[in-house]
Amino acid sequence: MSYDDSYYARTRTEADVRPPLVGELETEVCVVGGGLAGLNTALGLAEKGIKTVLIEAARVGFGASGRNGGFVGCGYSQDMGVLEQRLGLDHARGLHDLTRDALATIRSRIERHAIDCGPNVSGTLVASWTDNPDGLRRHAEDAHEKYGVTLDFVARERLVEDYASSPRYFDGLYKAESFQFHPLNYCLGIARAAEAAGLKIFEHTPLVSLEIEQAEKQIETPRGLIRARHIVLACGGYGPGVLPEVSSAVLPVATYVMATAPMNDNVLGTAIRKPICIADTRGAGDYYRALPDGRVIWGGRMTVRNSKPPRLAHDMLGDLLKVYPQLEGHAAVETSWMGTMSYARHRMPQIGRLREGVWYAQAFGGSGMGTTTVAGDLLATAIADGDDRYRLFEPFGLTWAGGPFGRLAAQAIYWSYQAQDWATARRDFNKRRISTTLEQGS
Repeated sequence: MSYDDSYYARTRTEADVRPPLVGELETEVCVVGGGLAGLNTALGLAEKGIKTVLIEAARVGFGASGRNGGFVGCGYSQDMGVLEQRLGLDHARGLHDLTRDALATIRSRIERHAIDCGPNVSGTLVASWTDNPDGLRRHAEDAHEKYGVTLDFVARERLVEDYASSPRYFDGLYKAESFQFHPLNYCLGIARAAEAAGLKIFEHTPLVSLEIEQAEKQIETPRGLIRARHIVLACGGYGPGVLPEVSSAVLPVATYVMATAPMNDNVLGTAIRKPICIADTRGAGDYYRALPDGRVIWGGRMTVRNSKPPRLAHDMLGDLLKVYPQLEGHAAVETSWMGTMSYARHRMPQIGRLREGVWYAQAFGGSGMGTTTVAGDLLATAIADGDDRYRLFEPFGLTWAGGPFGRLAAQAIYWSYQAQDWATARRDFNKRRISTTLEQGS
Protein backbone atom coordinates (compact mmCIF):
# COMPACT_ATOMS: atom_id res chain seq x y z
CA MET A 1 0.00 0.00 0.00
CA SER A 2 1.45 3.32 -1.07
CA TYR A 3 0.32 6.85 -0.29
CA ASP A 4 -3.03 8.02 -1.62
CA ASP A 5 -2.72 10.62 -4.36
CA SER A 6 -2.45 14.10 -2.89
CA TYR A 7 -0.36 17.22 -3.32
CA TYR A 8 1.70 16.10 -0.34
CA ALA A 9 2.33 12.62 -1.72
CA ARG A 10 3.37 14.12 -5.07
CA THR A 11 5.82 16.55 -3.45
CA ARG A 12 7.15 14.47 -0.56
CA THR A 13 10.79 13.97 0.14
CA GLU A 14 12.14 10.51 -0.55
CA ALA A 15 10.40 8.03 1.77
CA ASP A 16 12.54 5.23 3.13
CA VAL A 17 11.20 1.77 2.39
CA ARG A 18 10.68 -0.06 5.68
CA PRO A 19 9.96 -3.79 5.59
CA PRO A 20 7.12 -5.48 7.47
CA LEU A 21 7.82 -7.33 10.68
CA VAL A 22 8.69 -10.98 10.18
CA GLY A 23 9.41 -13.15 13.21
CA GLU A 24 9.46 -12.40 16.91
CA LEU A 25 11.15 -9.67 18.92
CA GLU A 26 11.19 -8.21 22.40
CA THR A 27 11.18 -4.55 23.29
CA GLU A 28 10.37 -2.20 26.13
CA VAL A 29 7.63 -0.30 24.24
CA CYS A 30 5.59 -1.06 21.15
CA VAL A 31 3.87 1.90 19.50
CA VAL A 32 0.99 1.08 17.15
CA GLY A 33 0.40 3.74 14.50
CA GLY A 34 2.78 5.73 12.31
CA GLY A 35 0.94 9.05 12.41
CA LEU A 36 2.24 11.98 14.39
CA ALA A 37 0.88 10.78 17.74
CA GLY A 38 2.77 7.53 17.42
CA LEU A 39 5.86 9.07 15.85
CA ASN A 40 6.16 11.79 18.49
CA THR A 41 5.76 9.25 21.29
CA ALA A 42 8.35 6.96 19.72
CA LEU A 43 10.80 9.81 19.14
CA GLY A 44 10.50 10.94 22.77
CA LEU A 45 11.10 7.40 24.02
CA ALA A 46 14.01 6.74 21.68
CA GLU A 47 15.69 9.99 22.70
CA LYS A 48 15.43 8.84 26.33
CA GLY A 49 17.16 5.56 25.48
CA ILE A 50 14.02 3.42 25.79
CA LYS A 51 14.04 0.44 23.44
CA THR A 52 11.02 1.06 21.20
CA VAL A 53 9.39 -0.49 18.15
CA LEU A 54 6.71 1.16 15.99
CA ILE A 55 4.39 -0.77 13.68
CA GLU A 56 2.28 0.87 10.97
CA ALA A 57 -0.40 -0.83 8.89
CA ALA A 58 0.43 1.21 5.77
CA ARG A 59 3.18 3.83 5.48
CA VAL A 60 4.52 6.43 7.90
CA GLY A 61 2.22 9.46 7.69
CA PHE A 62 -0.30 7.59 5.53
CA GLY A 63 -3.37 8.82 7.42
CA ALA A 64 -4.61 12.24 8.49
CA SER A 65 -1.19 13.23 9.83
CA GLY A 66 0.22 13.30 6.32
CA ARG A 67 -2.66 14.76 4.32
CA ASN A 68 -4.17 17.66 6.30
CA GLY A 69 -4.17 21.42 5.77
CA GLY A 70 -0.71 21.90 7.29
CA PHE A 71 -1.75 24.40 10.00
CA VAL A 72 0.40 24.36 13.16
CA GLY A 73 -1.05 26.27 16.09
CA CYS A 74 -2.12 26.29 19.71
CA GLY A 75 -5.35 25.16 21.28
CA TYR A 76 -7.86 22.34 20.85
CA SER A 77 -10.95 21.57 18.83
CA GLN A 78 -13.00 22.32 21.92
CA ASP A 79 -13.38 26.01 22.75
CA MET A 80 -11.25 27.22 25.64
CA GLY A 81 -14.28 28.90 27.19
CA VAL A 82 -16.03 25.52 27.42
CA LEU A 83 -12.92 23.99 29.01
CA GLU A 84 -12.69 26.84 31.49
CA GLN A 85 -16.31 26.39 32.55
CA ARG A 86 -15.86 22.67 33.01
CA LEU A 87 -12.41 22.53 34.57
CA GLY A 88 -11.68 25.96 35.99
CA LEU A 89 -9.24 28.52 34.66
CA ASP A 90 -6.05 27.00 36.10
CA HIS A 91 -6.69 23.58 34.58
CA ALA A 92 -7.72 25.06 31.24
CA ARG A 93 -4.62 27.27 31.23
CA GLY A 94 -2.44 24.25 31.96
CA LEU A 95 -3.91 22.43 28.96
CA HIS A 96 -3.41 25.43 26.70
CA ASP A 97 0.19 25.89 27.86
CA LEU A 98 0.94 22.35 26.73
CA THR A 99 0.01 23.29 23.17
CA ARG A 100 2.19 26.43 23.27
CA ASP A 101 5.12 24.28 24.40
CA ALA A 102 4.32 21.86 21.58
CA LEU A 103 4.48 24.68 19.03
CA ALA A 104 8.00 25.53 20.23
CA THR A 105 8.95 21.84 20.15
CA ILE A 106 7.84 21.48 16.53
CA ARG A 107 9.84 24.51 15.46
CA SER A 108 12.86 23.19 17.34
CA ARG A 109 12.61 19.74 15.76
CA ILE A 110 12.35 21.16 12.26
CA GLU A 111 15.55 23.09 12.83
CA ARG A 112 17.44 20.49 14.87
CA HIS A 113 16.73 17.60 12.50
CA ALA A 114 16.86 19.72 9.32
CA ILE A 115 13.38 18.58 8.26
CA ASP A 116 12.53 19.87 4.79
CA CYS A 117 8.83 20.61 5.35
CA GLY A 118 8.41 24.17 4.11
CA PRO A 119 7.07 26.63 3.54
CA ASN A 120 7.05 27.50 7.25
CA VAL A 121 5.45 30.93 6.92
CA SER A 122 4.20 32.29 10.25
CA GLY A 123 0.74 33.68 10.91
CA THR A 124 -2.92 32.65 10.85
CA LEU A 125 -5.89 34.85 10.03
CA VAL A 126 -9.36 33.85 11.23
CA ALA A 127 -11.85 35.78 9.11
CA SER A 128 -15.39 36.38 10.32
CA TRP A 129 -18.41 35.52 8.14
CA THR A 130 -20.59 37.55 10.51
CA ASP A 131 -20.66 41.23 11.40
CA ASN A 132 -19.48 41.03 15.01
CA PRO A 133 -16.42 43.25 15.60
CA ASP A 134 -17.18 43.75 19.29
CA GLY A 135 -17.36 40.00 19.82
CA LEU A 136 -13.99 39.52 18.11
CA ARG A 137 -12.41 42.22 20.26
CA ARG A 138 -13.80 40.66 23.44
CA HIS A 139 -12.46 37.27 22.38
CA ALA A 140 -9.00 38.75 21.76
CA GLU A 141 -8.99 40.51 25.13
CA ASP A 142 -10.11 37.34 26.92
CA ALA A 143 -7.46 35.20 25.20
CA HIS A 144 -4.70 37.62 26.17
CA GLU A 145 -5.85 38.08 29.76
CA LYS A 146 -6.41 34.40 30.54
CA TYR A 147 -3.97 32.55 28.29
CA GLY A 148 -1.35 35.08 27.26
CA VAL A 149 -2.34 34.75 23.60
CA THR A 150 -1.92 37.77 21.35
CA LEU A 151 -4.69 38.13 18.78
CA ASP A 152 -4.65 41.28 16.67
CA PHE A 153 -8.03 42.62 15.60
CA VAL A 154 -8.13 43.26 11.85
CA ALA A 155 -10.85 45.61 10.65
CA ARG A 156 -12.53 44.76 7.35
CA GLU A 157 -10.84 47.50 5.35
CA ARG A 158 -7.40 46.31 6.45
CA LEU A 159 -8.39 42.66 6.02
CA VAL A 160 -9.34 43.26 2.40
CA GLU A 161 -6.25 45.35 1.70
CA ASP A 162 -3.62 43.26 3.48
CA TYR A 163 -4.90 39.71 3.91
CA ALA A 164 -7.90 38.42 1.97
CA SER A 165 -10.14 40.26 -0.49
CA SER A 166 -13.40 38.38 -0.20
CA PRO A 167 -16.97 39.70 -0.27
CA ARG A 168 -17.83 37.06 2.33
CA TYR A 169 -15.55 38.34 5.08
CA PHE A 170 -16.13 41.05 7.64
CA ASP A 171 -13.41 41.57 10.29
CA GLY A 172 -10.86 39.09 11.58
CA LEU A 173 -8.25 38.09 14.15
CA TYR A 174 -4.58 37.51 13.36
CA LYS A 175 -2.24 35.28 15.37
CA ALA A 176 1.46 35.66 14.60
CA GLU A 177 2.86 32.68 16.53
CA SER A 178 1.23 29.90 14.49
CA PHE A 179 2.75 28.70 11.21
CA GLN A 180 2.44 26.13 8.43
CA PHE A 181 4.32 23.13 7.10
CA HIS A 182 4.22 20.21 4.66
CA PRO A 183 2.69 17.60 7.00
CA LEU A 184 3.84 14.45 5.20
CA ASN A 185 7.42 15.67 4.95
CA TYR A 186 7.32 16.53 8.63
CA CYS A 187 6.11 12.98 9.45
CA LEU A 188 8.92 11.50 7.38
CA GLY A 189 11.45 13.78 9.06
CA ILE A 190 10.29 12.80 12.55
CA ALA A 191 10.47 9.13 11.58
CA ARG A 192 14.07 9.52 10.40
CA ALA A 193 15.01 11.42 13.57
CA ALA A 194 13.49 8.67 15.72
CA GLU A 195 15.29 5.95 13.78
CA ALA A 196 18.56 7.82 14.23
CA ALA A 197 17.87 7.73 17.98
CA GLY A 198 17.33 3.96 17.90
CA LEU A 199 13.67 3.39 16.98
CA LYS A 200 12.74 0.42 14.79
CA ILE A 201 9.85 1.03 12.36
CA PHE A 202 7.97 -1.72 10.53
CA GLU A 203 5.58 -0.61 7.79
CA HIS A 204 2.84 -2.74 6.19
CA THR A 205 2.48 -4.35 9.60
CA PRO A 206 -1.11 -4.14 10.86
CA LEU A 207 -2.06 -5.10 14.37
CA VAL A 208 -4.00 -8.39 14.36
CA SER A 209 -4.53 -9.15 18.05
CA LEU A 210 -3.42 -8.16 21.53
CA GLU A 211 -2.78 -9.99 24.78
CA ILE A 212 -2.57 -7.33 27.51
CA GLU A 213 -3.53 -9.14 30.73
CA GLN A 214 0.02 -10.10 31.69
CA ALA A 215 2.94 -7.82 32.55
CA GLU A 216 4.47 -8.76 29.20
CA LYS A 217 2.10 -7.66 26.45
CA GLN A 218 1.92 -9.64 23.22
CA ILE A 219 1.24 -7.85 19.95
CA GLU A 220 0.45 -10.14 17.03
CA THR A 221 0.91 -9.04 13.42
CA PRO A 222 0.30 -11.05 10.21
CA ARG A 223 3.86 -12.41 10.14
CA GLY A 224 5.28 -11.55 13.52
CA LEU A 225 4.94 -11.28 17.29
CA ILE A 226 6.18 -8.53 19.59
CA ARG A 227 6.60 -8.86 23.36
CA ALA A 228 6.69 -5.57 25.22
CA ARG A 229 6.19 -4.15 28.71
CA HIS A 230 4.24 -1.21 27.32
CA ILE A 231 2.01 -0.71 24.31
CA VAL A 232 0.86 2.66 22.97
CA LEU A 233 -2.23 2.66 20.74
CA ALA A 234 -2.08 5.70 18.45
CA CYS A 235 -4.22 4.70 15.49
CA GLY A 236 -6.70 7.58 15.36
CA GLY A 237 -9.43 7.16 12.76
CA TYR A 238 -7.69 4.10 11.34
CA GLY A 239 -7.91 1.96 14.49
CA PRO A 240 -8.10 -1.81 13.93
CA GLY A 241 -10.76 -2.33 16.60
CA VAL A 242 -8.91 -5.09 18.47
CA LEU A 243 -9.36 -3.26 21.79
CA PRO A 244 -12.98 -2.03 21.82
CA GLU A 245 -12.52 0.09 24.95
CA VAL A 246 -10.20 2.31 22.91
CA SER A 247 -11.47 2.07 19.34
CA SER A 248 -15.14 2.57 20.23
CA ALA A 249 -14.35 5.87 21.99
CA VAL A 250 -13.73 7.77 18.75
CA LEU A 251 -15.72 8.65 15.67
CA PRO A 252 -13.86 8.38 12.36
CA VAL A 253 -14.76 11.55 10.48
CA ALA A 254 -13.65 12.34 6.93
CA THR A 255 -12.55 15.76 5.80
CA TYR A 256 -11.42 16.94 2.38
CA VAL A 257 -8.56 18.90 0.90
CA MET A 258 -7.67 20.00 -2.63
CA ALA A 259 -4.71 21.63 -4.30
CA THR A 260 -5.24 23.96 -7.22
CA ALA A 261 -2.99 24.19 -10.22
CA PRO A 262 -0.54 27.11 -10.02
CA MET A 263 -2.07 30.52 -10.64
CA ASN A 264 -0.38 33.70 -11.81
CA ASP A 265 0.76 35.86 -8.87
CA ASN A 266 -1.13 38.87 -10.21
CA VAL A 267 -4.35 36.86 -10.37
CA LEU A 268 -3.99 35.10 -7.04
CA GLY A 269 -2.93 38.33 -5.39
CA THR A 270 -6.31 39.90 -6.12
CA ALA A 271 -7.77 37.39 -3.67
CA ILE A 272 -5.23 36.07 -1.17
CA ARG A 273 -2.86 38.88 -0.27
CA LYS A 274 -0.45 36.94 1.98
CA PRO A 275 0.66 33.29 1.92
CA ILE A 276 -0.42 32.68 5.52
CA CYS A 277 -2.89 30.21 7.00
CA ILE A 278 -6.48 31.45 6.71
CA ALA A 279 -9.62 30.01 8.26
CA ASP A 280 -13.05 31.39 9.10
CA THR A 281 -15.35 31.57 12.10
CA ARG A 282 -18.04 29.17 10.90
CA GLY A 283 -18.62 25.91 12.73
CA ALA A 284 -18.30 24.21 9.34
CA GLY A 285 -15.77 26.52 7.74
CA ASP A 286 -12.93 26.48 5.23
CA TYR A 287 -9.18 26.55 5.89
CA TYR A 288 -6.54 27.24 3.29
CA ARG A 289 -3.18 28.75 2.36
CA ALA A 290 -1.47 29.97 -0.78
CA LEU A 291 1.86 28.37 -1.68
CA PRO A 292 4.88 30.13 -3.21
CA ASP A 293 4.28 28.49 -6.60
CA GLY A 294 0.76 29.93 -6.92
CA ARG A 295 -1.14 26.86 -5.76
CA VAL A 296 -3.78 27.03 -3.05
CA ILE A 297 -4.24 24.22 -0.53
CA TRP A 298 -7.94 24.37 0.37
CA GLY A 299 -9.64 22.24 3.04
CA GLY A 300 -13.14 21.93 4.38
CA ARG A 301 -16.33 19.86 4.58
CA MET A 302 -16.81 16.94 6.95
CA THR A 303 -18.74 13.71 6.73
CA VAL A 304 -18.89 10.29 8.35
CA ARG A 305 -18.84 8.57 4.96
CA ASN A 306 -15.70 6.54 4.29
CA SER A 307 -15.39 6.95 0.53
CA LYS A 308 -14.29 9.83 -1.66
CA PRO A 309 -17.27 11.68 -3.18
CA PRO A 310 -17.35 11.43 -6.99
CA ARG A 311 -17.69 15.22 -7.46
CA LEU A 312 -15.22 16.21 -4.76
CA ALA A 313 -12.98 18.35 -6.97
CA HIS A 314 -15.98 20.19 -8.41
CA ASP A 315 -17.49 20.81 -4.97
CA MET A 316 -14.23 21.97 -3.39
CA LEU A 317 -13.59 24.37 -6.26
CA GLY A 318 -17.09 25.71 -5.76
CA ASP A 319 -16.28 26.39 -2.10
CA LEU A 320 -13.19 28.38 -3.11
CA LEU A 321 -15.08 30.42 -5.74
CA LYS A 322 -17.83 31.21 -3.26
CA VAL A 323 -15.21 32.99 -1.14
CA TYR A 324 -13.14 34.37 -4.04
CA PRO A 325 -15.40 34.85 -7.09
CA GLN A 326 -12.63 36.86 -8.80
CA LEU A 327 -10.74 33.58 -9.33
CA GLU A 328 -13.46 32.21 -11.60
CA GLY A 329 -11.81 30.99 -14.79
CA HIS A 330 -8.35 31.04 -13.20
CA ALA A 331 -8.54 28.40 -10.45
CA ALA A 332 -8.52 24.74 -11.44
CA VAL A 333 -8.19 21.64 -9.27
CA GLU A 334 -5.00 19.68 -9.69
CA THR A 335 -5.75 17.01 -7.10
CA SER A 336 -8.24 16.42 -4.31
CA TRP A 337 -8.28 13.88 -1.51
CA MET A 338 -9.86 12.84 1.77
CA GLY A 339 -8.47 11.93 5.16
CA THR A 340 -10.01 10.27 8.19
CA MET A 341 -9.67 12.05 11.51
CA SER A 342 -10.77 10.76 14.92
CA TYR A 343 -13.08 12.78 17.14
CA ALA A 344 -14.33 12.17 20.66
CA ARG A 345 -17.77 13.28 21.78
CA HIS A 346 -16.14 15.83 24.08
CA ARG A 347 -13.97 17.19 21.20
CA MET A 348 -10.76 16.76 23.18
CA PRO A 349 -7.78 14.46 22.68
CA GLN A 350 -7.86 11.19 24.56
CA ILE A 351 -4.42 10.74 26.14
CA GLY A 352 -3.86 8.36 29.00
CA ARG A 353 -3.39 4.91 30.47
CA LEU A 354 -6.05 2.24 30.19
CA ARG A 355 -4.33 -0.14 32.57
CA GLU A 356 -0.80 -0.99 33.60
CA GLY A 357 1.40 -0.85 30.51
CA VAL A 358 -1.45 0.01 28.09
CA TRP A 359 -1.53 3.60 26.83
CA TYR A 360 -3.60 5.42 24.22
CA ALA A 361 -3.39 8.64 22.19
CA GLN A 362 -6.23 9.49 19.81
CA ALA A 363 -9.09 11.92 18.96
CA PHE A 364 -6.93 14.74 17.63
CA GLY A 365 -9.37 15.79 14.91
CA GLY A 366 -9.25 19.48 14.09
CA SER A 367 -6.10 20.32 16.03
CA GLY A 368 -3.75 17.43 15.43
CA MET A 369 -0.48 19.05 14.48
CA GLY A 370 0.03 20.58 17.92
CA THR A 371 -1.84 18.15 20.12
CA THR A 372 -0.15 15.02 18.75
CA THR A 373 3.11 16.59 19.90
CA VAL A 374 1.54 17.15 23.33
CA ALA A 375 0.56 13.48 23.44
CA GLY A 376 3.99 12.27 22.39
CA ASP A 377 5.72 14.32 25.06
CA LEU A 378 3.30 13.31 27.84
CA LEU A 379 3.32 9.59 27.07
CA ALA A 380 7.07 9.38 26.52
CA THR A 381 7.82 11.08 29.83
CA ALA A 382 5.12 9.05 31.61
CA ILE A 383 6.59 5.75 30.44
CA ALA A 384 10.24 6.70 30.81
CA ASP A 385 10.17 8.97 33.87
CA GLY A 386 6.88 8.36 35.66
CA ASP A 387 5.69 11.88 34.81
CA ASP A 388 1.95 12.16 35.54
CA ARG A 389 1.11 15.31 33.53
CA TYR A 390 -0.99 13.12 31.21
CA ARG A 391 -3.57 13.16 34.01
CA LEU A 392 -4.54 16.65 32.88
CA PHE A 393 -6.55 14.80 30.23
CA GLU A 394 -8.31 12.45 32.64
CA PRO A 395 -11.60 14.42 32.43
CA PHE A 396 -11.66 13.49 28.74
CA GLY A 397 -11.60 9.73 28.95
CA LEU A 398 -12.65 6.91 26.69
CA THR A 399 -16.32 7.85 26.51
CA TRP A 400 -18.24 5.59 24.11
CA ALA A 401 -18.72 7.49 20.87
CA GLY A 402 -22.08 5.91 20.07
CA GLY A 403 -21.16 3.48 17.31
CA PRO A 404 -23.34 3.87 14.18
CA PHE A 405 -25.71 6.16 16.08
CA GLY A 406 -22.77 8.37 17.03
CA ARG A 407 -21.82 8.66 13.37
CA LEU A 408 -25.35 9.69 12.45
CA ALA A 409 -25.40 12.20 15.30
CA ALA A 410 -22.05 13.66 14.20
CA GLN A 411 -23.34 14.09 10.65
CA ALA A 412 -26.51 15.74 11.94
CA ILE A 413 -24.47 18.13 14.11
CA TYR A 414 -22.33 19.10 11.12
CA TRP A 415 -25.41 19.74 9.00
CA SER A 416 -26.84 21.89 11.80
CA TYR A 417 -23.60 23.90 11.86
CA GLN A 418 -23.91 24.42 8.12
CA ALA A 419 -27.52 25.58 8.44
CA GLN A 420 -26.71 28.00 11.27
CA ASP A 421 -23.66 29.31 9.42
CA TRP A 422 -25.67 29.83 6.24
CA ALA A 423 -28.51 31.66 7.99
CA THR A 424 -26.25 33.99 9.97
CA ALA A 425 -23.89 34.71 7.09
CA ARG A 426 -26.78 35.38 4.70
CA ARG A 427 -28.32 37.83 7.17
CA ASP A 428 -25.13 39.84 7.65
CA PHE A 429 -24.11 39.63 3.99
CA ASN A 430 -27.48 41.03 2.91
CA LYS A 431 -27.31 43.77 5.57
CA ARG A 432 -23.93 44.86 4.23
CA ARG A 433 -25.12 44.77 0.62
CA ILE A 434 -28.13 46.96 1.46
CA SER A 435 -25.91 49.36 3.42
CA THR A 436 -23.46 49.60 0.52
CA THR A 437 -26.28 50.29 -1.94
CA LEU A 438 -27.67 53.04 0.26
CA GLU A 439 -24.25 54.64 0.63
CA GLN A 440 -23.70 54.58 -3.12
CA GLY A 441 -27.16 56.07 -3.66
CA SER A 442 -26.43 58.96 -1.31
